[in-house]
Amino acid sequence: MALHTQLEIHKVAEELFGMALSLVRHIPRDLKQVAGGKIRDVCLEVLVLIGRANMARDKRPYLTEVIENIWMLNYLFRALSENGAISRGQHAKAMKLTASVGRQANAWKKSATAPAA
Repeated sequence: MALHTQLEIHKVAEELFGMALSLVRHIPRDLKQVAGGKIRDVCLEVLVLIGRANMARDKRPYLTEVIENIWMLNYLFRALSENGAISRGQHAKAMKLTASVGRQANAWKKSATAPAA
C-alpha cells in the first residue's frame, strides 16, 4: 500500500487546496467568512478523507464522502463565480481540479467495490 501522499488523487487534492487558499485570500470580506471558510474546510476534509480511505479496509464510505465534498466545492465555486468574487478562469481551473479528484475517487471506489479476482 502506497503512502496516501504519493497517490495522484492526493496530489491533485493538495493542488486544489492550495488554489482554494489563494482564491479565498482575494474574495470580498462578506463572502470570505461564509464561502471562503467553507471552501478551505472542505478542501482540507477531502485530503483527510483520502488518507483515511487509503488506510481503511472498506474504502467506500470515505470515497463517497470525498465525492459529496467535491459536489459541495463545485456549488461553492459556482456561487463565487456567479457573484463575481472569482474570475471565470479561476472557476474553470477549480472545476478542472474538482473533476479530476471526483473521477479518481469514483474509479477508486469502483475498484474497491469490485470482487477480488
